Amino acid sequence: MKAIERAAIRVHILGIALQPGTQDRVLEELVRRGYRVQPSDLRLVLDELIGRGLLAAQDEMIGYQKRRTYETTPAGRMSWAEECRALSKLTHEVFGTRLPPLPPHVGIDDSQAWLSGADLEDVDDQ
Repeated sequence: MKAIERAAIRVHILGIALQPGTQDRVLEELVRRGYRVQPSDLRLVLDELIGRGLLAAQDEMIGYQKRRTYETTPAGRMSWAEECRALSKLTHEVFGTRLPPLPPHVGIDDSQAWLSGADLEDVDDQ
């Protein structure tokens, strides 16, 4: 897996896990978005995000089977927003498009927002 693809997958996982879900749900969503990820590779990325405090895992016993769910932590939400901003900025620099507004479900207040109203006004793309 290339470094840029691995970084994109990390961003996607943090976004997917804004709502709690299992590894299978995360994998299904990544496949739906066009990524070919092996469960073992996904597990490594999930463990990395947990180790960095960006993702939390909770185990639940259902009958005799353990079910693990993942959810983005508050630090993970901030990291996700920052990485989305960096990717948007890169897209803007490379393709000359305007930065999109911050997704409404990030859950940070306006003092932490990464775009001002001026950023959303018409800009001359050069």
